[in-house]
Amino acid sequence: MINSILVPTDFSPIANNALLYAIEFAKRCNANIHILHVKQVPLSDPNIPVEAYQMYIDEINKNEQDGIEKLKAAILIDANIKYTFHSAVGFVSDEVHSFTENNEVDLIIMGTKGASNLTEILIGTNAASVIGKTLIPALIIPPNFQFKPIKNILYATDYNEPEFPAFTRLVYIAEIFDASITVMHNKTDYDKYFKIESTFFNRNKEKLNYPNLKIVSQEQKDTLTAIDNWIDANKNDLVVLAKHNRSFFDRLFHRSLSKRMAYHTKIPLLILNK
Repeated sequence: MINSILVPTDFSPIANNALLYAIEFAKRCNANIHILHVKQVPLSDPNIPVEAYQMYIDEINKNEQDGIEKLKAAILIDANIKYTFHSAVGFVSDEVHSFTENNEVDLIIMGTKGASNLTEILIGTNAASVIGKTLIPALIIPPNFQFKPIKNILYATDYNEPEFPAFTRLVYIAEIFDASITVMHNKTDYDKYFKIESTFFNRNKEKLNYPNLKIVSQEQKDTLTAIDNWIDANKNDLVVLAKHNRSFFDRLFHRSLSKRMAYHTKIPLLILNK
């Protein structure tokens, strides 16, 4: 179930766009929204007069309040959704993680800066930091992407870890939108270390209990390229990856930094935890 959605915001157009997506998503699953603004307040410097430091803090607080009021006027008044504002001081990833640890949150939805490929979206952004810390599913919304009902989902898998917990969460989302799911595995040199025919999906095709499901394999040198090509050909609305131990996640994203493989994503990215 998705009853509670967390949306971090810095009141930027990118964050506002993610909030608009979150509102429409929340309406589909009858969830409420927590909007979290994280203030980055510098440590007090003994060389700075107390009065000057306090003026700076007051300005930060005023900017936050102005941002909240503008967000209400521009988006929330007419949203017809249950929402609550929250404020924290610190780093975004730390405070998002802390919030999810101390509150019942089922999904994080947040925006990310524009980037030319998937690696750049996940590395060196607040979204990347949040993904690295949280155990909560995170849905990352590209800039300017407008909400539309999810109908065609691509789930990219490495087959190296138990898939069922992540996949059952995905099935729940697919059921909300009556969407199809394509499970895609790109065969690489790592496949020689395990038997592909014994993987979870191949062993449990009849037990997955989702009718609109297909399982496909690709064989391309780079997994990012395989995902990119599949999305281009099949016009997916959502791409999903499951984060588990460091092996697949690191080799899929971190090792591709030097290659800068083209993955010109224009669709939301959902990260699940196994």
